[in-house]
Amino acid sequence: MELIAQGRTADVFDLGDGRALRRYRVALSAEPEVRVMRHLETYGYPVPHVFEADGTDIVMERVKGGTLFDQLVKEPEQYERYGRLLGELHERLHRMSAPAWLTGPDSPRDAVIVHRDLHPNNVLLSERGPVVIDWNDVAAGRASVDAAITVIVLLGAELEVEATVAEQVDGLRSLLVDAFLQTCGVDPRGGLDEAIAYRRAIPANTAAENRWLDKVAPDCLDAFYLERRGA
Repeated sequence: MELIAQGRTADVFDLGDGRALRRYRVALSAEPEVRVMRHLETYGYPVPHVFEADGTDIVMERVKGGTLFDQLVKEPEQYERYGRLLGELHERLHRMSAPAWLTGPDSPRDAVIVHRDLHPNNVLLSERGPVVIDWNDVAAGRASVDAAITVIVLLGAELEVEATVAEQVDGLRSLLVDAFLQTCGVDPRGGLDEAIAYRRAIPANTAAENRWLDKVAPDCLDAFYLERRGA
């Protein structure tokens, strides 16, 4: 099998015939992720179609297309278009109440489905439109927390970028967030503390990312609104 992508916890292989295998590198069951993806597909949210799943493996549709991040690097002048698209995907997702089987004792009342890692590298731009991938962190939660996690990633958490485009990407961060906030449908400031705690607990974080989360992230949204939006 040809390895076509790697994430923090899983590898993706091409199976041919329009199918891909997503396999966890750790002992995690794919069942919760699969159940949510099938639920979302039923309601028209853009996710890869799942053919079958077993243990740590998911056989799903191979979505052809580059990531939103890749396209942003190619067309940096289109930052507003891509930021707004990312916000629209959030707003569409958060219209959906979390099903009972996704909620737990710590879930908030009126919880919605939250991705918790919905950033430009997890959106594929395919012929059928944008498709959201990597649902292993999905939960029942608050839209403001989900949006705040995305803003943290966009403003300062480390994205997988080539050194040759790192400066260009850094110059787009605030612009992309500004466009994202136009369409995401929620003020992320109310979810910032919970979002920071969630991101800080990720074992795969780099030391630099943890320093940013500890020292800069707590004030990042207030500073952003003051500088960029005058609010």
